[in-house]
Amino acid sequence: MYALVPMSREEIINNLLPTTITNLKQELHYRIYPCKRDLDKGRPFQIAKEAWEYILADATEWNGGEWVGHGNNPEDVRVGSKKYDVKGLGGKWTTTSGEASVKQTLSASARIDESFLAEDSKLLWEGVVAPWMDKINNGGEYFVTVFWRNKLTLSIRLVMFKLHMDNLPVYDPEGCVFNKGKTQMAITNIVDPEQAKLYILRSKHRMELRIKGKYFNEHPDRYLDLYDFGQTT
Repeated sequence: MYALVPMSREEIINNLLPTTITNLKQELHYRIYPCKRDLDKGRPFQIAKEAWEYILADATEWNGGEWVGHGNNPEDVRVGSKKYDVKGLGGKWTTTSGEASVKQTLSASARIDESFLAEDSKLLWEGVVAPWMDKINNGGEYFVTVFWRNKLTLSIRLVMFKLHMDNLPVYDPEGCVFNKGKTQMAITNIVDPEQAKLYILRSKHRMELRIKGKYFNEHPDRYLDLYDFGQTT
């Protein structure tokens, strides 16, 4: 079993609670609907990555939720012992989404470029993946929370992955796969590659996440429809 596992629609609702779901729809409408004018004129949709964090923080405020994304925390929103790492990802429903940063590694001690040139997956794991796992495995419940946006209609689905800490893996070379150009190393033993792509990107010195639209579109019980652009009031 993988460490990051997508939650069912029922699990998402039970986790966030119906009041939060209602609030989320309202928050999304306030922030997304004004973009209709730009969308109608063929302009690209623009929203700060922090806005998705604010949306969840404000929607959970009634239940003690707070935004904590300004520090060095792995989570962006905290509600009691629940910790939410929030991502806003766009794309088509049937394709792989755009990327979001999971772990930025600026320290020279990580030796990113050197590791890629030598195809040293163990060094990359120790410099990037292991420190990330240490940060998220620090008590409480941890959820990767994705506002999955259709880039053509701006409709939004909510996808959530729950971290099963007992399933966090140790280094295994078979779970680390370099591409031919030595520009990426896929990590295939933390989340099912059919559901998401987790990888280290050499050029940005960071670990990134993309979700697989095809999987979720074929499994509607694994997401929650939140916003159908222009129809939510």
